[in-house]
Amino acid sequence: MPAVGYGVGIIGGHFARLWNVVCNTTAFLNYRRAERQKKMQIEPNTFICADSIEVLREIKDKEFDLCLTDPPYGIGRDGSRFSTGSHGGRKPYEFRGWDSSIPDAAYFDEMFRVSTNQIIWGANYFTRHLPAKMCWLFWDKGQRIRNSDGELAFTSFDTALRVVEYNRVELLKDGAVHPTQKPVALFVWCLLNYSKPGDFIIDPFCGSGTTAIACHKTGRTFLCIDKDEEYIKIARQRYADLIAQQDLFRQNEDGAQNTSEGRGTAPNSASMQNAQVELDLL
Repeated sequence: MPAVGYGVGIIGGHFARLWNVVCNTTAFLNYRRAERQKKMQIEPNTFICADSIEVLREIKDKEFDLCLTDPPYGIGRDGSRFSTGSHGGRKPYEFRGWDSSIPDAAYFDEMFRVSTNQIIWGANYFTRHLPAKMCWLFWDKGQRIRNSDGELAFTSFDTALRVVEYNRVELLKDGAVHPTQKPVALFVWCLLNYSKPGDFIIDPFCGSGTTAIACHKTGRTFLCIDKDEEYIKIARQRYADLIAQQDLFRQNEDGAQNTSEGRGTAPNSASMQNAQVELDLL
């Protein structure tokens, strides 16, 4: 009997130590979770120049309604040489070295943690880091030339796969300043179909700021991050130019309305509606 009692004592001692480990681990995880929820407060419509993983780790769980982004593909497309040809040629861009590899799993884990839903362009390059989902997007570039006919995006939505067509010349309208820039119209379409007005959007690889422009046009707010200082400057300037353009348009409209009222002629509803449509499309 004493031997039995001794054995029970040993087992009990091991169990007590194991229980302490479990309790301490649980307490630590709860502490980390609580600390994470106290992380940085994000001001809407903000640009941050940093490695996005450093920022993402400081953001609360599900802070954002949607992550809309276009990460590096790891295929060396961070620049291009000038070319001409029947396909229209290629605009030259300085090679800046940011497309030498894809982001590792930690980036994707953090993107999924901080956002409720995700749309990730170039997702065919990141399949090892993405779950199986039915709603992928295909951007048909509208031309059949030497370059790719389109691009793929992963989404977290459980809806049907969708094809959206925007001719690559949309980039000429936008004034392309980035070698892998996406059309504003494409990102506007994404936001209109997979988010709602007032949603908070994050782009951890914002490049020249297309997500910011699309958010402003559709009534969403944003946080845009990129580690390339030059592109963050470009993104901020594109956004500032859009705000200034719309402010000027409003001033012109107000002036025209005041002049009309001074003459005793009220603007008709059709002209006001047309003005609002034009403003929304700026």
